[in-house]
Amino acid sequence: MRNFKIGFWAVIFGLIGIVIFQNQDFFMVKQILSIDFIFTKYETPELFRAVLFIAIFFTGFIISYIFTLFDRLRFRKVVTSLGTTIDSQNKNISSLINELESLKEGSSDNNKENKEEKEQKST
Repeated sequence: MRNFKIGFWAVIFGLIGIVIFQNQDFFMVKQILSIDFIFTKYETPELFRAVLFIAIFFTGFIISYIFTLFDRLRFRKVVTSLGTTIDSQNKNISSLINELESLKEGSSDNNKENKEEKEQKST
């Protein structure tokens, strides 16, 4: 499975590299990114479009990581609580099994005693 993942990502990065290589004219043009808020305006210095694409990609990656972080922390808490529930239920099950075995031993001893009493009465 590890080799598959490495191969998969190698193919993905290879395809991305081919797209960038074949479209160098588009990615190597310098461009200014401007953001116009109501109260202020911000402009970046001239940057290659490739740098802007990479910056926007990593910004989206970080935002998605932050949004899923809270869910992952909550799920980790749920998993640990379920793990403790499983442990307590396993302890309960093992105690019930021990109790059942002790009851079976007690009833088998009673059965032996009853059989012996019946044999003595019959003789």
